[in-house]
Amino acid sequence: MGRLDVQFLDEGLHRVLFDAMPLPVFVVDKDVNILEYNKAAARLMGQEQPASKHRRGGDVLHCLHAAKTPDGCGHTPACGNCQLRESVRAASRGEAVTRRWTEMELLQGSGPAKVSLRVTCQPFTYRKSSLILLVLEGLN
Repeated sequence: MGRLDVQFLDEGLHRVLFDAMPLPVFVVDKDVNILEYNKAAARLMGQEQPASKHRRGGDVLHCLHAAKTPDGCGHTPACGNCQLRESVRAASRGEAVTRRWTEMELLQGSGPAKVSLRVTCQPFTYRKSSLILLVLEGLN
């Protein structure tokens, strides 16, 4: 197989690769504001892009606690103990979080449900902005 032409690695390819990932993947800031997500994440949320952009993770994932206040995700007493939020905070400090188990209470079609999932957060910098790649396993 020949060498890959550098010109082939354009933004279109990056988008295709991002969307080809079978797990929900989000690009978030340190406050879990969703800046971008792949197709698996869009299916999980049942929304088309950009409906969920610039909203916090707990709001778009339908966290039971976030739904209890008009201010949403990050503004309830339970948010202080949220492992998803803590994983993003750790990544914003430069720590990689790999497959950390957590439970979330989500509002689903039949009502509240406890969902176990693994959270992976990897910090990165893009155009001088500190961002986090957030991968969720176990949410279907």
